[in-house]
Amino acid sequence: MSIFDELLPLTEEELGNYWFKSSRSDGLVITLAVSIYECKVAISIYSSSEVAIASVHFKSCAEVNVLDGKRKCLEILHGNGKGRCFISLMGDTILEYSE
Repeated sequence: MSIFDELLPLTEEELGNYWFKSSRSDGLVITLAVSIYECKVAISIYSSSEVAIASVHFKSCAEVNVLDGKRKCLEILHGNGKGRCFISLMGDTILEYSE
């Protein structure tokens, strides 16, 4: 996931578990954890004081797609086709979920 700043040491490629982190100039830190084999995704947004502002967990994820690499936008699609999560690492609205 080239839109994130770093791949975290929690990553276990042989198990299909990946942890990504992106830090913003306003002090917010966004992490994305993806479990390929379990089809799970977790997104957490932290303030500079390491207090979680938001944390969202998705089960039965069908796809994670980079929509715009320059603007650092991606989407997560639910396996049943009803849910979509949009993430913008640089935008004012970081996380948006719709069904």
